[in-house]
Amino acid sequence: MISRDQALSQIAAAPKGAARAQLLQDENLRALVLNSGANVTIFSGSLKSGSTFSEMFGDIFVGLIWRKNRKGNADGLGALGGLAERTSASEFESLSESERKALIGHKDDIVIKSGKACLTDNIDMIRQNNVLREMREELADLGIEGIGINPLKLQLVPMPKVKDDNYMINIWNGEGPCFAVTPFCHLYFDKVGLLDTLSTAAKKKTGGEAVSFNKIPLFQALSAYGNPAGKDPALEDGRSATKDYRYPHEYLTVWFLASQLLDHDPQKFMKLTQEVQQSASHPISFAKLACATGQTLDDVAEVLHLPTETLQQSDKQCASIVSSRSGNDPKPTPDYSR
Repeated sequence: MISRDQALSQIAAAPKGAARAQLLQDENLRALVLNSGANVTIFSGSLKSGSTFSEMFGDIFVGLIWRKNRKGNADGLGALGGLAERTSASEFESLSESERKALIGHKDDIVIKSGKACLTDNIDMIRQNNVLREMREELADLGIEGIGINPLKLQLVPMPKVKDDNYMINIWNGEGPCFAVTPFCHLYFDKVGLLDTLSTAAKKKTGGEAVSFNKIPLFQALSAYGNPAGKDPALEDGRSATKDYRYPHEYLTVWFLASQLLDHDPQKFMKLTQEVQQSASHPISFAKLACATGQTLDDVAEVLHLPTETLQQSDKQCASIVSSRSGNDPKPTPDYSR
């Protein structure tokens, strides 16, 4: 068995793109460079009566931040979240008890048990701590302090086969820390006006990753992936960095929410995707979403609790709508960087 450093060197030496993706198909190799991440999509509202899905979803909103990367460039929309902060066993053993306790809330795998700081590999504890810490840090970027959520009310969206290896495959230049990532996506139902509080309190700052916090209609968020950059700042795959979700698994989360609100009904889901496609100029494609998250279409169907055939039919219908469209363009996609 090779070491983590050797695995990283092997991946760094491979050309970006397909060659690195092929290396990471080896689960033993991927395990050597693996970390977890966690995010939360805060949402509010409930379905109401209406003749269209945009009307039925009219009172349902999600909270999204607009990000910039380390170079200060636009880096897409997203849920609150990020990589887990972990501690090696050797590092933990070298610390005093007071030093260990000082890391609570900063390292996601250090917890208190029977009054003592302990290192844990319990992924449920780690993912919850990960969400709380990232939320605190990203809101601090926006000048918001002292607002949190109850970790016990986080709804985990099961995505057992999802992968977030894009940075390692397509961006990493071989320098500095890098991980393949298994993300844990969560929903959090806002009953107390949290979205309004956050969107009102958020202030743009020159430092930090988060640039703004936006309260977005769920129906609108369902088309926020696949916008070509055009004249906008571009992500590495050519998508708009001001209109699109940065991470496809976070985009999959809002589709899970929509499917859940519709009781995972295949016919209603297909009608919803048709209506979302009518509002979008770019194709809505679950097959492309599956590819972007390292899954098969069967896997995505499992996440959404729908038959695979439903997604296949939805993709066909969406492609047909785009190909038959002429003259009448849909409304432009909002740009959240402004």
